[in-house]
Amino acid sequence: MTLSLCRFALAFIWIYQGIVPKWLGPHDDELAINQVLGASHEQAVWIAYGGGALEVGLGLAILVWWRRRWPYQLSALGIGLLSVFVLWLAPQFLLAAFNAATVNAAILALSMIALVELRRS
Repeated sequence: MTLSLCRFALAFIWIYQGIVPKWLGPHDDELAINQVLGASHEQAVWIAYGGGALEVGLGLAILVWWRRRWPYQLSALGIGLLSVFVLWLAPQFLLAAFNAATVNAAILALSMIALVELRRS
């Protein structure tokens, strides 16, 4: 039961984050984060689309290969790297109303709980 909750929550978060703020916009905040890297507006849009594809892919991988450890490990590693990136290059996004710190902490916790539950089964 716990693994199923983690799996569906993680898949939803990754797929939602890939589609809504990246593919359906991209959202101004997504573009601003990408432009911190020195990307032009057009490049930032393509980075957002590519990042969205990776996020949707990870969400689908969690749904399909849910009995494997690697999707949850990739989720934890990916969100850890994204957190470091935001903290280092765009810390202002950690203070926003719906910020990277809270979502990233939830993704990391759910990924770790899923890994513990997989070990138990």
